Amino acid sequence: MENMSSVKSRIEMIDEEITLKYVDELRAKENRIDFTQDGWVEEMRAIESEYRKKIEPELAFIRRTIGEVLAANSFKDLQAIDAILNDTQRLKNYITPTFDELEENIQSGSHEYLVLSLILFEARNLEADARDEMVYFGDLIRFCESKSVDVKPILRQLLPFASNEIKYGTNSVRSLFQHAIEHAASIPENSNQ
Repeated sequence: MENMSSVKSRIEMIDEEITLKYVDELRAKENRIDFTQDGWVEEMRAIESEYRKKIEPELAFIRRTIGEVLAANSFKDLQAIDAILNDTQRLKNYITPTFDELEENIQSGSHEYLVLSLILFEARNLEADARDEMVYFGDLIRFCESKSVDVKPILRQLLPFASNEIKYGTNSVRSLFQHAIEHAASIPENSNQ
């Protein structure tokens, strides 16, 4: 089992690598965008998507490491991981899987990225962004329903580690998880999971 200083070193190493490895190419592409022209938003998204694909091996490695370490430590280091990630330059913006990455992971027969997304949601302390976080969580639950993934067993597994601290308006992570467990659509027994 790795200790937190080892995980911190790995996170810092990956952050430095993804920040430096492609930064010149990324900046060159971003600098060519003409923000006065129509379509600049799509161009930015395309650059962002291409960058995500390039750093995918580093992201996959560190995502797996974080998930394994947290699970091995019974999720007691959630806030420590969040603090370490918040100190990164770029990794904090890319660590949470996109819905496209989630879909690809689910289609491969894995729920690893879904679990990681929920764990990272549990760890965040973004009281100022509570509305955005609640929208994200609702979108994540609807995404699972649209892909016929029964998220309730995962939420039940993570529920004991969810905080009761009120962080999202009048909600805590625990109350959001409990509400989702109670109200998530039932997935038919014969669905692909």
